[in-house]
Amino acid sequence: MLIVICGEDTVAAFNYYSELKNKYKKDGYEVFDIEPSEIENISLWMNESVMLFANKKAFFTRNLNKKISKKQNLKINKIIEEIINNKNIELFDYEEEISSYYLKFSKKVTIKEFKLNENIFKLQESILPGNLKNFIHILNTLTQTQDEFFIFNMLTKHLRELILIKTEKIDKKIAPWKLSKLRYQAEKWELDKLLSFYDGLYKIDLQQKTSSTPYNIKKSLEILACYYL
Repeated sequence: MLIVICGEDTVAAFNYYSELKNKYKKDGYEVFDIEPSEIENISLWMNESVMLFANKKAFFTRNLNKKISKKQNLKINKIIEEIINNKNIELFDYEEEISSYYLKFSKKVTIKEFKLNENIFKLQESILPGNLKNFIHILNTLTQTQDEFFIFNMLTKHLRELILIKTEKIDKKIAPWKLSKLRYQAEKWELDKLLSFYDGLYKIDLQQKTSSTPYNIKKSLEILACYYL
């Protein structure tokens, strides 16, 4: 059995992954953290513990999806398929910052996906010159239900993507629909303003980590937005 935990809401996904691990420990399982390269040893470890009073085992790994190849009949693909079909094996995989759309596992795998609040996308899309009022409104709404640091990280990631688009350093993995939106938004910006905005986010991050500001992340974002939006 293989359960994949993924989604762009990385905070919720990782918390679920961690809570699941703790639950299995409390239930008396032997819990193993393994690298994706070690999954071929799972069957061996299971066979070595076939005793009457042996503890049940649960295995936890991360970013297994990267190991899967589109080429057919490769060893790693076969091993993963065997694990998926084996009900005695319990393997949990946390895929960081990836939606189910990009998973390469077979349809028989169980997927637990954590999707982002729609407002986080609206907040990212509201990063436009002259759009301060809308940005502040969405930010205030979003911070009522979402962690401020998570929001900050999503904004930082989005600004980085806009800069890459603006400098023609396009990630080939970006979906066409997303690329179109990023290009439209990037066209509204001058590169030097984008770079200055991004530098402002870096300074906020540094101030929060060093406790050198009286403002929380939300207030710091509001002040920064007043300069650029």
